[in-house]
Amino acid sequence: MYRNRSILFFLLAMVLSCGEEPYRNSIPFAQVNFLIDLNGPDYVLGNQLEYKILLENDRRRPEDRMGYAGLLVVAGAYGKLYAYDCCCPYEKSREIRVEPDSDGYAKCPRCGSLFVTIYGLGSPVRGPATESLQIYRVMPLQEGIFRIIN
Repeated sequence: MYRNRSILFFLLAMVLSCGEEPYRNSIPFAQVNFLIDLNGPDYVLGNQLEYKILLENDRRRPEDRMGYAGLLVVAGAYGKLYAYDCCCPYEKSREIRVEPDSDGYAKCPRCGSLFVTIYGLGSPVRGPATESLQIYRVMPLQEGIFRIIN
């Protein structure tokens, strides 16, 4: 009887410990590795609500990688930099890139989905898209220099 309870307890513990798999964006994985220099070519990102789109032809070093459809780097709220993939998560195409504006949003030209970009989440606020933009990490290296990676 004790053994049956132990087995039942063990099975119950196994079932309850199984959680949901962590959320993964449906944009295909592509390597990201890029340096942002606010003291040099990326100085515009020192101003809130400014943005920069970086595509393959914007590579500065051989090891630069721009993600799936390119990088959207936004100077967001509270002086932070945020980086997203330019690919609309609803369209999932390299050729269809979200178009940012100076109000802190980015819009897909094909499906019309609108994403808020100034708080670092890339959340959809309108349109058929239900997923956020693919987010990349922005790591400070030294004063004015940041590395974007995935």
